Amino acid sequence: MTTPVASWGGSVITGIRWIVRGLRTGLGEVWWWIGGGLRFVRRAPARALAWTAGTVYGYLHQTWLLLTALVVAVVPALWARCWPTSYLRLVVHPAWRRRIRRSLRRTWPMLMERSGLGRRVIGKDGTELHTPALGRSRWEDPDVLVVTPQLMVGQTVEDLVAVSERLRTTVGSRQIRIIPNDTHTGCTVRFLFADPLAAVVEARFPSPNLAATITTAEMGVTEDGQPWRVPIPVSTLTAGCTGSGKASAMWMLLLNLAPAIRSGLVQVYGVDLKGGMELGLGTRLFTRYATTPDQAVVLLEDAVQAMTARAATLAGHARSHTPSTAAPLVLVLIDELAMLTSYLSNQRELFQRADKALRALLGLGRAPGFVVWGFLQDPRKDTVPQRHMFTQTIALRLREREEVAMVLSDGAVAAGAACHKIPRTTPGVGYALTEDGDVTRVRCAFVPDDMIRALAAHFRAPVQIPIHAPELAPDAAPKSRTRTARSRS
Repeated sequence: MTTPVASWGGSVITGIRWIVRGLRTGLGEVWWWIGGGLRFVRRAPARALAWTAGTVYGYLHQTWLLLTALVVAVVPALWARCWPTSYLRLVVHPAWRRRIRRSLRRTWPMLMERSGLGRRVIGKDGTELHTPALGRSRWEDPDVLVVTPQLMVGQTVEDLVAVSERLRTTVGSRQIRIIPNDTHTGCTVRFLFADPLAAVVEARFPSPNLAATITTAEMGVTEDGQPWRVPIPVSTLTAGCTGSGKASAMWMLLLNLAPAIRSGLVQVYGVDLKGGMELGLGTRLFTRYATTPDQAVVLLEDAVQAMTARAATLAGHARSHTPSTAAPLVLVLIDELAMLTSYLSNQRELFQRADKALRALLGLGRAPGFVVWGFLQDPRKDTVPQRHMFTQTIALRLREREEVAMVLSDGAVAAGAACHKIPRTTPGVGYALTEDGDVTRVRCAFVPDDMIRALAAHFRAPVQIPIHAPELAPDAAPKSRTRTARSRS
């Protein structure tokens, strides 16, 4: 039973807490108003001085002027305090966008000169500054400013790309993208002041009644907010560090192919050289599945034999393959590709067989319907000698600028494809290089484990073919080079 003294003590403590909470709330409210006033004085001193003078004059001489000044000051402040979201959306952001656009137009000639794109020409009236004119400028999205510069005679888009980082720093944007037109005689410049790909993109489970498609896969979203679609029947190389989101790209591809896998229009050959840790959740999606280098080499060689036989069947009848249940599209999905192309140096015969089979599939497989999707961490040429044979490349977070150039090309890096600057906190963000040479910043959707299990249960492959890999003996030890006494003599 609670004693009166204990009850009284509990009431006192509760009262003290309420008082402390009220004081804290009150002090926070006072500080918000004082801080807001100080920020207004710092950012707009002329307007703050005019408002103060009008308030003092109205207090001394004109009451209506005092009331007007108070309404002009207090109403926006109450709006910002009580409904901050709508105030930011309707007042702060539009004002900020107008200020940025107006400042860019006013300082454009100086910006071009400081960036090295201006020319000083001696005329009749002295030295004249000639710079690329600023054409149309508009806000395409709330945080993306798009401008169209008009290049001068003798200038190219590459000249603008070379100084893109200077332009970005001077304008104060998070990122800059320079997109040439179809003829590469002009371009548009996109200044990104916020990261539209900061939020995680959730994958959507395919509907059981969804029609099978094998043309494109919707992998996620682009920085423009549009769906990121990737051609499926194209050999594709995806490079990225550990934790960069390669698994998301892998499973999003399978998520898009799931209806076609179930119907038999596509057969996926899975190669998981992590021992099955990555693709093991969805083994029922794969027609063939390998977890060791020995099994992977047999799988690749069998695919080459099937490709050769199909090409011989199509010869004289068709120039390209049309997938069907009798002759499906075969997609070879290889995780940790470097395990086959570089890390088998102690098994030379196995390495040579893997290299030969991969080159055959990459070089000859597209027309008869055999494509390779490879995923790896190290894109160097000595790690992946077949890198140049992949038609389509995707670069996620990488370690160095040189690695980005290896995957996407030097021009892509200069145009803003900074994969080596992608934060670790945004897995799945990267840049995709299409067959046309266009570079797009993208974010791949995230596929949780439960969705992978459900995918394998609802869209399992109609047939699964086991792999019988013979035991390969290791390379024979090199013969001793020790000379005998007879040879030395």
